[in-house]
Amino acid sequence: MTTRSKTGTRAASKPRTQKPAARRRAPARQNPPATLGAAHVHGFIVGVVAGAVMGAAGMLWLMRDNGPAKPVPARIDATAEEEAARPRFDFYTVLPEEELQLAKPQAQEAQQIREAQQYILQAGSFRRPEDADRRKGELAFLGLESEVQRSENEHGVWYRIYIGPFDSRSDMTRARSLAEQADIDTLLIKRARQ
Repeated sequence: MTTRSKTGTRAASKPRTQKPAARRRAPARQNPPATLGAAHVHGFIVGVVAGAVMGAAGMLWLMRDNGPAKPVPARIDATAEEEAARPRFDFYTVLPEEELQLAKPQAQEAQQIREAQQYILQAGSFRRPEDADRRKGELAFLGLESEVQRSENEHGVWYRIYIGPFDSRSDMTRARSLAEQADIDTLLIKRARQ
């Protein structure tokens, strides 16, 4: 047998073979429902008996006799009655008679400490004096008076810029907020008034 392809040439066709008939599948076995065997029933009975025995033993243990009961005194001593009648705390009578004066001295002391302190702001610490002078100029542009102090320690020479001293905390806070607006970090230093 020959057939023509789409291009117009003839090609030999393969003989058709028949597919074998499909095998029929046997229905799947279904598991039969579980049944209770003799072992299951035997285990259940043993569990019930064991639970009953343990419960009875527990009840007997809870109801056991702890020996002879302690005798209860027939009368209460007179001193015990007096103690029961007396108030347990004496501060109800003692406290109104006391006069405490804690607030006045503490307030005066705190005021004296505040008056004895001055506030200083450190606006930088530099190794080179040119950098310290530049920071002093930035602070002068903001209207803040500052001074450069040279200090020497085991790490070398440092030039620190100080703003102040301020006598009141409100003046210090105003100067600190001006420095923060110009992105200058400050360090608060408290010292005794000179």
